[in-house]
Amino acid sequence: MWETLGFKASPYDTTPLKTRKEDVDLLVGRESEAVELCTTLDNSPQGILVLSGSPGVGKTSFMNVQMYLLENQLAPFGPKVMAPRFLCPTQPNDDLKSLAIRILDSLYKSVSQWCNINDVDIPKETKKLGKWISGNLESGLEFGITIAGFGGSVGRTINLPPIGNSSFETTSDAIAAITAEVVTQLGFRSAVITIDNLENYSEEQLGAMLIGFRDTLFSIPNTWWILIGQSGLGSLIQVLDSRVFERITGSGIEIKPIEFNKLDSAIGIRVSRFHSSGDGKAPLTTDTHRQLFDASFGEMRFVFKYSETLCIKFVEDMRRQAIEFYKKRNGIVKDSFKIALNEVITEALTSDQIPIGIASYYLQMIIKTEINGLSLKPKEIEVLARIGSIGKARASDYKEFGIKTMQDFSSHYLTNFFRQKLLIREQEGRAVIYRLRGAARLAYSFGLFKQETIAPIGR
Repeated sequence: MWETLGFKASPYDTTPLKTRKEDVDLLVGRESEAVELCTTLDNSPQGILVLSGSPGVGKTSFMNVQMYLLENQLAPFGPKVMAPRFLCPTQPNDDLKSLAIRILDSLYKSVSQWCNINDVDIPKETKKLGKWISGNLESGLEFGITIAGFGGSVGRTINLPPIGNSSFETTSDAIAAITAEVVTQLGFRSAVITIDNLENYSEEQLGAMLIGFRDTLFSIPNTWWILIGQSGLGSLIQVLDSRVFERITGSGIEIKPIEFNKLDSAIGIRVSRFHSSGDGKAPLTTDTHRQLFDASFGEMRFVFKYSETLCIKFVEDMRRQAIEFYKKRNGIVKDSFKIALNEVITEALTSDQIPIGIASYYLQMIIKTEINGLSLKPKEIEVLARIGSIGKARASDYKEFGIKTMQDFSSHYLTNFFRQKLLIREQEGRAVIYRLRGAARLAYSFGLFKQETIAPIGR
């Protein structure tokens, strides 16, 4: 499809940047955060770092690029660490054991992939553990741990039952064994393990995880833990478990939305890389990018996602017009269809870009289709309209929204809207504030929530 618009590939790809050389130049800005991250990891061979920010601001892309630079000693400063090529996602039904096994699996895959990329043999004990993780061993496993420290090396032998019968403690030993070989056999100062999407956990789950990991996994030598979650994660951890918070190195890194000029530069770099001629323009105008940027509070992923969708809708429409044009004349012939398509696209474009008027028309169609697809009830629409009018909402505001209880407002409206990606959630200690998120803000601005019938509520 992108060849139709003069591109080799989409300049709006929403996939997070990966731990690889070719993605380094695609990260724009973040110099201050990079200094903070590298300095924090340089402080010690082990610790806990909190990386937080609103959804879609680029937390994963930032981390992956910095990890690549540190792993390959290309950063201006900082330790040589093994990058977490496989992040460990959280799931709402996790218990400590299931999360620990998933962490172990992610760590093994990261080590295995690094060894494959660099044509290095997987260390002996790590290779054994890979078979154990995959369940290919009918019986248990005996393996050794040799941990290098300031007082020399300490070794011990561990016996593991089949993975299905393993405990949280034995899984912790397996993680320690792999991180030890990352240091002693592969030459890194530390291994980095990332636990992602901590917003999937309730406060009770997060608190239980922190307490369970505090003196076990979080104490494994030569291991950095990066905890990724929503904005305000550090302050929430401080409230839930002060002892874990005391172990966090630094005050945590908050990835804030980039400024629009940085977004514009990021798009420009992608256009230069993926345009067929190397010097073309972005398919959409700066005004369209700005509209999406403002609606999403600077959420880069949102801008890219809807920019790509707008381009798809534009090409779809042009293809329909080309088909209709040739149906009326000669029937569809492949070569003549391409000529017709080029003609209608050329006529629709202004200076080789999709005009803001056409883009806005498609955007309203897209948002309307998405909102209608949610089958929102009248009361839900009313609540969203009120949030749009007021600007924000908390569970304690339930009376102002005509809801009988705070629990009902929180679980059946705010939390549900958050899961539907209609609201963004901001954490301030235990306090949670909700605002309309990108698509919902656009729907509000387009009048899809009928906000003109909803009287604003004063504070």
